[in-house]
Amino acid sequence: MRICANTLPQIAEYARSGRVVVFDTETTGCSRCDEICQIAAVEYVNGVQTRTFNSYICPSCEMNPWAEGVHGLSLDFLSKHGLAPEEAMRQFFEFLGSDALLVAHNNKFDMRMLNQECEKFGLCFAPDGIETCDTVALARHLRPGLDSYSLANLIEALNIDGINSHDAIDDTLACAGVFFALLS
Repeated sequence: MRICANTLPQIAEYARSGRVVVFDTETTGCSRCDEICQIAAVEYVNGVQTRTFNSYICPSCEMNPWAEGVHGLSLDFLSKHGLAPEEAMRQFFEFLGSDALLVAHNNKFDMRMLNQECEKFGLCFAPDGIETCDTVALARHLRPGLDSYSLANLIEALNIDGINSHDAIDDTLACAGVFFALLS
């Protein structure tokens, strides 16, 4: 959903009395060859957290050393604790369901990785009634003039109780805090 004055009431309505799913991914890198190695989500109904989802994924590609340095997920760890990509995506799509606002920080990247994963593994991602919202765009619209719109900077600027650890579940909770603080 494009963030503008006309869409803010709809986004605020989702936050107040609808279903919001905030999600984040960690990846093996940023290229077309890379894959998701962790995906997490938190569901809010009527502004109240109701459930969480977190899955490690055993990728079929190599881990970029830079990416491992950011999130700390090694191929050894993922081979022991990760699900097959198809199973992890199936579980995530089941968690997501339909009729929700899907929120991410820099959702263009996360949505690209989701679509790329689906394409690579022959999965279908066509959620019914799902709108998307990017907290970077929302923050730029509602808090113009900040030096940075990184998750870590927004946590600090909005005085959110959260951390930007580059663990998908931590980042999801922090992103949710930013989302709801921006709309309050």
